[in-house]
Amino acid sequence: MTESYNVVAELDATFGEENAEALLGPIAEYSGAAARSELGHAEVVFTIPAESVRQATSTALAVLETYPWPLRSLRVLATADFDRLTDAMDLPPLVSVQEAADGLGMTRQGVLKAIKGKVLPATRVGGTWVLQRSVVDNARARRGA
Repeated sequence: MTESYNVVAELDATFGEENAEALLGPIAEYSGAAARSELGHAEVVFTIPAESVRQATSTALAVLETYPWPLRSLRVLATADFDRLTDAMDLPPLVSVQEAADGLGMTRQGVLKAIKGKVLPATRVGGTWVLQRSVVDNARARRGA
C-alpha cells in the first residue's frame, strides 16, 4: 500500500536568494520547500509516495544526489507522523515581503535586497519569501532607536 512520506534534508550549503531556485528545482514535483535550517544550512522538505520507509529513503537519496552539495542530515517520516510533529510545534507568526516592507517603511525591493544581503533572515516557501513577524518588529525597533 502506497503512502506518503515527508523528507527533511539538510545540505552543506548556505541558504539564500542566490541558490533558492537551485534548491527548489529537484523537489518541485514533490511539493518541496527550501529554508535555512536551525544550524544555518540549506534545508529542503518534500513529500514522496512510497510503499515503505525504506523505499521512501532510497527515493529521497536518489533525489538528493542531484544536488551539487553534500547531504548533512536526513529525516524520513510518514506524512501523518510529520504532520503530528508539525502540529505540535508553535510556529511563529509570519509576514510577507510586502507586509515587512509596510511595517519597516521600506519598498518591497528594499526588503528583498535586505534578505539577499542576509540583513533580514527569511524563509523561502515555494516561490515566496516569508519573514518572522518578530524579525520585522525587532528591525523596526532598531531603526526607530
